[in-house]
Formats: sequence, C-alpha cells, structure tokens
Amino acid sequence: MKSVLALVLLLGCLTSCLMADDAENGRQIVETCLSENGVGEQDIADLKSGKTKPDEVKDNVKCSAQCILAKFGFMNSKGQLLNDKILEHFKDAPAKEQAEKALAACSSVTGANPCDSAFQIMSCLEKHVSEMMKV
Repeated sequence: MKSVLALVLLLGCLTSCLMADDAENGRQIVETCLSENGVGEQDIADLKSGKTKPDEVKDNVKCSAQCILAKFGFMNSKGQLLNDKILEHFKDAPAKEQAEKALAACSSVTGANPCDSAFQIMSCLEKHVSEMMKV
C-alpha cells in the first residue's frame, strides 16, 4: 500500500512539474479517484505507516490506482499502460531517460484484472523511482 501512496504522490508531483498550468487538475484527479473508490483517510494512514501489506491491498485502493492512471491518460480501460502518452509527458523533462527505463521495466507487468494491473505497475514504477532517487 505504501507503493500506491508513493505513486499517487509521484503522479501528483509529475503533474505539477510537467503540467504546471494544470497542477490543480492533477490534484483533483487524484482526489476524485480516491473518493470515487471509497479510499479514506484511514486507508491513507495505513499506507503511510505500512500497516497494510501489499498482498492485503483492497480492491478499492487498486481501482483508485487504475482510475488515476486512466484519467491521466496513462492507461486504457483494459489495464494496459499507454507508454507513448506517458513518454509524451516526459519529452522535454530532465527525467526522460529515467522514465524510459522505468517503463521498460514495468510496462509489461500485469495483474488479475485492470485494477490489479494498475496496482502492480504502480508498485513496480515506485520501486524504480525509489532506486533512481538513491543515485
């Protein structure tokens, strides 16, 4: 669950950095997806604390991940990443090379359904982003 929170925050930061004029819209997308899927403050607190383990993540949290990626235009309804659209957001960003590496490692990850796929992909991306931040 920490992975979902980290990636939600990462997507928010990416939105702020890459679409500065539309940062509020990015935050609204995240908030809307969390609300639509019934992810509450306690879910977020459990994510932050690590109380909920990755194999215990509820479907509503996984579907929030799918909702966020879909509304950003980064995933289709079948749970497949839209790499071209993601890379388009990074085309002029300093992190373009890192984004390409993370996508190469994570874009083929799949789950049991679109929500699970989104969660698994977000977990993979979070792992790669964390590794990049250590360098």
